[in-house]
Amino acid sequence: NDIEDYLKVLEEAHKQTEKAAGHFASLRKDLIFPEGVDVKTSVRTPTTNSQTLGRIRASLAHVQSTSLGTPLSSPIETRREMNWGRADDFKFKESVENIFNPFREEYLGKEVKLLERYCKAIIDRAIRLDEKEREDLDDKSLFGRRKKGAKGSRALKRWVLNALDAMAAAGCPPSPVSDSSAKSKRLPQGKLSDDFEGETVVEKVLNVLGAAIERSKRLGNDIPVSCDRLSKEVWTLLLEKYISVALDLAEEVLPDDVAREEPDTRFFFRATGAINRIIHIMTNHYRKHVLPNLEADPNTKSRADSFNRNSLRRIENRLLRGIKICLRSVMFYSEKILQKYQRPSDFRPRDELLCFECTEACHQVSAFIAVQAEAAVESLQGRNLDAYLAELGRRFYQVVVCHLRKFSVSPLGAMLVAQDTRKFQDVVHAFHIEEVSLLFSQLRDMTSLLMLPVEQLGMVVQQRLNTVPVEELHTFLKIRSDYAKQRIQILNLLNL
Repeated sequence: NDIEDYLKVLEEAHKQTEKAAGHFASLRKDLIFPEGVDVKTSVRTPTTNSQTLGRIRASLAHVQSTSLGTPLSSPIETRREMNWGRADDFKFKESVENIFNPFREEYLGKEVKLLERYCKAIIDRAIRLDEKEREDLDDKSLFGRRKKGAKGSRALKRWVLNALDAMAAAGCPPSPVSDSSAKSKRLPQGKLSDDFEGETVVEKVLNVLGAAIERSKRLGNDIPVSCDRLSKEVWTLLLEKYISVALDLAEEVLPDDVAREEPDTRFFFRATGAINRIIHIMTNHYRKHVLPNLEADPNTKSRADSFNRNSLRRIENRLLRGIKICLRSVMFYSEKILQKYQRPSDFRPRDELLCFECTEACHQVSAFIAVQAEAAVESLQGRNLDAYLAELGRRFYQVVVCHLRKFSVSPLGAMLVAQDTRKFQDVVHAFHIEEVSLLFSQLRDMTSLLMLPVEQLGMVVQQRLNTVPVEELHTFLKIRSDYAKQRIQILNLLNL
């Protein structure tokens, strides 16, 4: 409260100083064109210096008594102390502003302290736990020891998403930051929750920053330096005390690399999407409200940009590690599904009627991959989404190929492999990633090698598979049930 009161008084003093500067400037006319000047002929009528100085002294005494509290002693003494010089050379605004300059030196430090206090209060309210949540979570790193089992994990996930405003923002585009200039004329008063009703945590914090920046333009000595320091303070609080705390807990419930049950990647994707929205709002606010104030000082601007990039890179690297863990978990569980549902006899059927349906393993793993892709689409956006789906498709391709290599495939079984491959291709086609679609199109062409007589393999390889390394084709052809008998001929066709 002391800092807030200080800033209120300082802002009022600055307002009075500006008022005094304007009043002093208006007296310049009296010094240059005192009463008696004939404006039409530009001929001065006689007037005494004592009359002019008397009017000025009376006016200055009034302003100083109302603004500064101490009357001027005499015109001569005032002129000597203020070093006014000639009336037409004197710059009223700059000279009166000098009266206020000593107070500017202490301003920024107090502004930073007040900003930190308000922003911490907003963030603490976002990550505060009630007694029921403490009992459910009870995590060792922050709140004791988290309970084992699903209850503790569900509570932790719910807390993280609530703290990041992900529950309310799920599926919504990033909210624009409102212009804070309207709120900058006065310091925030009363409860913060009342001042910023209905806004997300990051919007509340950035609105407080906006008010502080507007104040710094009026009260600070160096605007670029002041805005940079205020912005860094808020970015540090948001990234380290808010996002990092939630991310620490989100990482604790990431799926295991060796998943024994279906991994819940949807939670981490939602947390990632929420953090990306927060970063989007922060960078937009920086570009609109902070960066324009740094243009006058290129060095400060360069340091600020570097600080922001490095800060965001640390968060992005953590998100990337979490997504990679999710990918490994998804691939391991895909292999587990295929191992569980794929029977050794699936690709050596005795009945032709069984060759027109996908295998159970194909149905199960296709449904699982579709769900994982949907979870990513719900929360990730733009290049992040494309990169994830591309990597998911590439890894799934490798899983399918490695899985097929474990079996011996008869000519009838090759028809089942073709059905399964077509199903996989339909699943990844929904990714809308050209590279992945081409991989599974290539896999379908490779499955045709399992159905054709050996004599026709060379033509298919030359026409449709000439871009595939022959070693890879050779490894794939080993799953033909007649490979042992036809090995020499196959090697000759592949020029091996």
